[in-house]
Amino acid sequence: MPFPIDFLERLKAANPIAEVMSEYVSTKRSGRDYVCLCPFHNEKTASCYIHPDEGYFHCFGCNAGGDVITFTMKYHNLEYSDAVKLLAERANIEMPIESYSPLAASGMQTRKRLYAMNKDAARFFYKQLSSEEGRACVRYLRGVRGLSVETIKRYGMGYAPNSWSTLKNHMTGLGYSEKELEQGGLISRSKNNTKKTFDFFVNRAMFPFIDLTGNIVGFGGRTIGDDKRKYVNTKDTPVYNKNKFLFSMNIAKNAAVKSGKILLCEGNLDVITLAQAGFENAVASCGTALTPEQAKLISNYAKEVVICYDSDEAGQKASARAVEILDQAGLKITVAQFSGAKDPDEYIKSFGAAAFGVVIDEAVDAVNYELNKAKAKVNMETSAGKTAYKDEAVKIAADIDSPVERELYCRQIAKELDVSFASFDEEVKSTLRKRANFRRKKQTQDMLSFADKRDPVNTQARQYHSEANFEEIIISYLYNNHDFYETAVKSLPPASFVTEFNRKVYEYILNALENEGDCSISAMNEAFSPDEMGAITRIVGRAKAESFNEKVALGSIERLTSFAPKQDAGNMSNEDFVKYTENLKHKKNG
Repeated sequence: MPFPIDFLERLKAANPIAEVMSEYVSTKRSGRDYVCLCPFHNEKTASCYIHPDEGYFHCFGCNAGGDVITFTMKYHNLEYSDAVKLLAERANIEMPIESYSPLAASGMQTRKRLYAMNKDAARFFYKQLSSEEGRACVRYLRGVRGLSVETIKRYGMGYAPNSWSTLKNHMTGLGYSEKELEQGGLISRSKNNTKKTFDFFVNRAMFPFIDLTGNIVGFGGRTIGDDKRKYVNTKDTPVYNKNKFLFSMNIAKNAAVKSGKILLCEGNLDVITLAQAGFENAVASCGTALTPEQAKLISNYAKEVVICYDSDEAGQKASARAVEILDQAGLKITVAQFSGAKDPDEYIKSFGAAAFGVVIDEAVDAVNYELNKAKAKVNMETSAGKTAYKDEAVKIAADIDSPVERELYCRQIAKELDVSFASFDEEVKSTLRKRANFRRKKQTQDMLSFADKRDPVNTQARQYHSEANFEEIIISYLYNNHDFYETAVKSLPPASFVTEFNRKVYEYILNALENEGDCSISAMNEAFSPDEMGAITRIVGRAKAESFNEKVALGSIERLTSFAPKQDAGNMSNEDFVKYTENLKHKKNG
């Protein structure tokens, strides 16, 4: 059963799309609209536009789009009903329970149950700090790590007892089943005895993982005993994905938006120490190297990342990987150098917060960081060493996108090598030419690839380009002018549509208008996938962008109804499809 129209209207009114999206991305005013970096693909120039008046967003880079429900579905990877539920909770609106499908209701109930379970577990861990056994954890947090009582409370830290069943017994006493506890990662099951379960976190200082909406989605535990595993973290669950989560982003996001900068650390305690010292824009990945998803999340709130990883060899390798991933996300990157300390926590304890602030301000840019690493591997006093450094420096310089920045670094490197700028610059340009030739060959291959010839949503649009264009004009005009319904339904039956996707959209709008139903973007969410909603948003926006009038719409109907079917590209082999498109080119050029 679909959600009532009046409920969806109240839901959207209580969750303005610009306001909701600004909680996850940094938005800027652009006339009556807003613009932001798209949260669904990596880009350096903002191409995602939010239209508050129309209630939808659209990205011109990847074609993502839709209303606030579509955004919530796509951003959080939720089903339609789950996204509606999340927005209803955000706005404190009561859900029409009769509209739930059994499957959707079950999924929402599972997540709600896990959130409640994690909250109860966090309370249990925090209470254990006051126990006799928990005093050792308090001594560790307060004495060894130097954390204040206020900081411990702010981050909801706690203690997991040195027992294999204390948490399990407590949680089952609250009514949670072992199946739920296992699903949420709070207990594990023995590999040899499937009936035996035990606590996952044992004798550890505990750190709740809190998402951007304030829910506890998991935990990290730092051993205070002799366990060789220094840290253990919650495994992936229905509410926690380690590849997408960043510790303390719920706190860091506001400070990051103000400063435009994120401090990326290796461990939870580094982040907490920095926050206590006044650097609240610090985050850390949990039990995984930095991922593209995490880099994308960072880019929603900041333009620059200062990598604050450990100064040991492992930290240096992790920094190199992070530089590459952050660069792909379009972020400015610098790397902090901790002279006299191995990590941010140790540096602040040794030299203080003010000195750490200087380290951040003087962080080395990513290019010089890479150059220094390359230089450290060779003997610059020998010709062989200089040549090896030159080869690495050419690759590094060729990776710089900005021609001006590239020239500045080329001059710097040429001076270091005691060679002319012209000779070094020519080697870099030669490398760039080789890379460009390779890309052109790759693009040619991709263009001839069968898969790349298909629109991911409307797979027939490339073969029937003109017809698909007329279909979009009609859909867009009808969507924005409901009084055109009578003309459309008499002149153009859905069967006249050539592409299946556009036909489906057209049928949906006609049926909604015929039954005096809702054909808005919000109503379509239940019938179309988030990717399809992106295509629909682009289509319906054409009428406004291109100023269609009724004459254009009628002309498109006339052209579409006179269409003669062509060979179906969907049934072509790869070879036939390439021949077909080549013939089209010859006809066009002839």
